[in-house]
Amino acid sequence: MPTPPSSAQLLLQLFRLQEADRHRVGRALHNQVGQSLSAIRMGAHLVQSEDDPEIRQEDLQDIIRASDEAVAVVRDLHATLHPPQLDSIGLDAALRAEHERLFPGAAIALAALPHSLAADSALVAFRIAQTVMRVASEADNPLILVLTGDEGASGSITLDMQADAGIDRANLPLLQALAAMVDGRLNAMTGTHWRLRLPYGPTSTDPSDSA
Repeated sequence: MPTPPSSAQLLLQLFRLQEADRHRVGRALHNQVGQSLSAIRMGAHLVQSEDDPEIRQEDLQDIIRASDEAVAVVRDLHATLHPPQLDSIGLDAALRAEHERLFPGAAIALAALPHSLAADSALVAFRIAQTVMRVASEADNPLILVLTGDEGASGSITLDMQADAGIDRANLPLLQALAAMVDGRLNAMTGTHWRLRLPYGPTSTDPSDSA
């Protein structure tokens, strides 16, 4: 039986995962946003010195295209770093947006939860699913998400992640540790099927909870 990773090993793994994300964002900012801004700057100089109306119009269209590309990349990076849907709409909407971004047109079954998940639990659930989706996407391995919620007194949410091929288990111990931080469990049911369960009881009616 393999020895479970130590706390130091898990922290190092988390650090490496965060650094990989920073590297990905930095590369996108430099290669995509930087190039678009350079194209906009160059196009603006051309427009200033161009007297031919038709060519001037073409230069302006190039500036608009470069601007649209830069805006699209920034929005994509924003969604990757912290999806706006997670705070404004909920976990199901954030998962749906990320799944559609990584697997356009793929199957997904995300139930709208009766009420919001606790903020920490929602963020942990999203980061775990995001990591699994990203690994599957990079391996060209389509992933199906199924989210269900039971709001009984001892209820939970269940997020099933089912891939066509085996899911890389390199991050499994780290993701299991993240789930445990919010009293959840992440289990590899099979090589292609992982299941995340997090506590999800009814909304509190105690006035002191909203104070």
